Amino acid sequence: MDWDSIRISKENVSWHKIIWFPSHIPKFSLIAWMVTLDKLPTKDRLVPFGLDIDDVCMVCGSGRESHDHLFADCPYVKDVWSAVLRLCGIRCVDFSWDQRLNWLIENLKDKTLRSRILKLAWTGFLYYIWEECNHRQFRGLSSASEVIVIE
Repeated sequence: MDWDSIRISKENVSWHKIIWFPSHIPKFSLIAWMVTLDKLPTKDRLVPFGLDIDDVCMVCGSGRESHDHLFADCPYVKDVWSAVLRLCGIRCVDFSWDQRLNWLIENLKDKTLRSRILKLAWTGFLYYIWEECNHRQFRGLSSASEVIVIE
């Protein structure tokens, strides 16, 4: 019996190569995978379970904390992503989550150094936004968007 006979085979998702690629950083890719699958518990997903919490975004203090808000629409997150792209020499366009993901999929298909750097920037961006949320929630600490990009 070999591996292929016992594993469940599914089609690859369109975004797998921007998260799992040679030279990826495992802890960044794991969080990026969870974010992309919308598996991280944002407040909009916790309220229906009867938790007595407000659903305001903990990062910007405005807007309803949802997957799309937290990783694409939040002004703080937009600042961080814009700064990351500027450092990579790319002009930032104000995309929704789905548009941003599609842009990455379409533009990072090759195996060039530029593509690898941008993939690392993408997974690192998602990781550090997740980490910032955790620091705010569990430690009461927050960092300015410039600090996240510089450190």
